[in-house]
Amino acid sequence: MEPNEKKPLDERRESRDENFIRRWSDRKLASQQPLVEQAEAEQTLDQPCDEDMPPLESLDDSSDYSGFLSPKVSEPLRKMALRKLFHGSDFNLCDGLDDYAEDFTTFEALGDVITADLKHQLEMQAQREAEQQEQAEAEPVESDAMALQSNDQTSTEDPQPVTEQQPSNDNDNREIPS
Repeated sequence: MEPNEKKPLDERRESRDENFIRRWSDRKLASQQPLVEQAEAEQTLDQPCDEDMPPLESLDDSSDYSGFLSPKVSEPLRKMALRKLFHGSDFNLCDGLDDYAEDFTTFEALGDVITADLKHQLEMQAQREAEQQEQAEAEPVESDAMALQSNDQTSTEDPQPVTEQQPSNDNDNREIPS
C-alpha cells in the first residue's frame, strides 16, 4: 500500500478498535501493579502480637485499640479489648429509642384519666339525650295544641249520623237453608 493510498473504512475501524483495546488493556494492567506492590509492602511490616499489646487495665476511652485488630493478636485478647472499649462511656449511651427496655406487661390503670375519644363520645351522647328530651317536651305541647284545634272544629261542625255498616263479606249474605 502506498502512503497516499487510503485504507478502506472497515480496516480503519478495526485498527482503531484494536488500538482502543490495547490502550485499555495497558491501563488496566498498570492500575493493578501498584496494588500488588502495596500488598507486599503491608506483609513486610511487622504486625503486633499479644506481647506487643498494652495491658488491658491501662486502656481507657482515649486509648488506641486498633492494634488489637491485628491478625497476630489472639482472639480472646481481641474480644477482651473490644469488650472494654464498648463498655466505656463513649459507647455505653442510652438513647430514647430503646423501646424494648420498658416493661409493657404492667400498665397504669386509667383511674380518673379519661381519653379525649371517650370524652367526645360522652359529650355526643349527652347532646343526643338533650335533643331527645327537647323533642319529647315539644311534642306534647304540639299534640295538645292539635287536640284543642280538633275539638274546636268538631264542636262547630254538625255531627254526622252514624250508619251501620253492611258486612262486606259474601259469606255473610248467603241464605242459610232450613
